[in-house]
Amino acid sequence: MNKDKWPTTVVMIIVFIFVMILCFLNAARAADKVFFVKSETIRYVTAYNVGDPAQTDDTPCIGANGKDICKALARGEKHCAANFVPLGTSLHIDQIGVCVVTDRMNKRYRNRVDIAMPKDKRQDALIFGCQKLQVRILREVE
Repeated sequence: MNKDKWPTTVVMIIVFIFVMILCFLNAARAADKVFFVKSETIRYVTAYNVGDPAQTDDTPCIGANGKDICKALARGEKHCAANFVPLGTSLHIDQIGVCVVTDRMNKRYRNRVDIAMPKDKRQDALIFGCQKLQVRILREVE
């Protein structure tokens, strides 16, 4: 290895390791959230494709809370739409896991949850269909 490039390479490796450690710590912190179950019930759960204008309003990636759900799904986050809880509420849905309510549904669906899926997962949303699942309303323990 060229002696002039050696210090630069070492610095780049150290920076890379530091960034990876920070990413790991942030992921661990998010995964370590502790929730308290406020209530639970059986609800109809469906799925929709974020980013598809045929299934959303004229801003297909932007949720009712103003956040870009398309980017959130690309990061591996789970999001959903529901009208019966405030935006930002975490729900635990059997077979799905914990999702954050970041969008709303048509007002005729007062008690339903709609799981957000990427635009290119249309077939997965159709296969998911409409299921009756256990839904738990969570509150984060601080």
